[in-house]
Amino acid sequence: MKNLCQIAQKINIGPERVHFGEPMKNHTSFRIGGPADLFVEPGSLAELEAALGVLRAEEVPFFVLGGGANILVGDRGIRDAVLSLGGLTQLSRRSGGIWAEAGIPIDLLCENCLAFGLSGLENFYGMPGSLGGALYMNARCYEMDISGIAEEILALSPEGEIRSFAFSPDAWSYKHSPFQPGGRLEGWIVAGALFRLEEKDGPGIAAVMRARKKDRISKGHYRWPSAGSMFKNDRRFGKPTGAILDSLGLRGFRIGDAAVSPIHANIFVNLGSAKASDMKALIEYAAEKAFSAYGFRLEPEVCFVGMF
Repeated sequence: MKNLCQIAQKINIGPERVHFGEPMKNHTSFRIGGPADLFVEPGSLAELEAALGVLRAEEVPFFVLGGGANILVGDRGIRDAVLSLGGLTQLSRRSGGIWAEAGIPIDLLCENCLAFGLSGLENFYGMPGSLGGALYMNARCYEMDISGIAEEILALSPEGEIRSFAFSPDAWSYKHSPFQPGGRLEGWIVAGALFRLEEKDGPGIAAVMRARKKDRISKGHYRWPSAGSMFKNDRRFGKPTGAILDSLGLRGFRIGDAAVSPIHANIFVNLGSAKASDMKALIEYAAEKAFSAYGFRLEPEVCFVGMF
């Protein structure tokens, strides 16, 4: 820890944005996770560049955190550093669309689009997490991929170079982006994006947003801490993953305080004080049950991070 303290002093972004032993349960939608040795939250793109430069120069491994909505952090936490993008929340209207930094919450982004009378993102209203995480995962809501309306994406290279990329459809697919492992931009950090949107009347946009939020409420997305849908849907399986898990009688099944939601079988929830080890065991149990019954492997949307 002494070495990390010395390194932290070189990250000149203000002591209120650098913490030691930060509980990751405070930064994930599951409300699960042990401490991060070093937690750094830049407040601007310039501070992000500076912090990244120090971490790379000192050869400190780091994990890039978005809104914490699609990750399960181990009970023993994350060694070395977490680089949080939660402080990058700048947004502005541009000709034909809107520009936003990676840390802005999806709901806030949608609400700003409503205020500007810009349509295109309302299907994502109510989805937890940040813009950067949504782009990294190529989030899909109501048959719409977020990448489909992205015009340009700003990203930081592993060497700290900021570059802007025009959206290229061939690099994106169902819940896959070029920033994920194996992608051509693996190791790059999503810093912001420009979206191509359409001017529409506010009441129409608001009506869709209300409908999406109401649907999520009906499925129990907000009743307990969760990461939203646990497993990806796969058309080859013949029916949605929630229906598959429901057919196996898993709705309401629990290990400790980690449970399959009694409302929707593809939403796994923290009933109060779930451990990461219990949630991981529940995920693995459900996947194995599906494989034994149907012969196919369910793919989790959630990423496993840190030490379990």
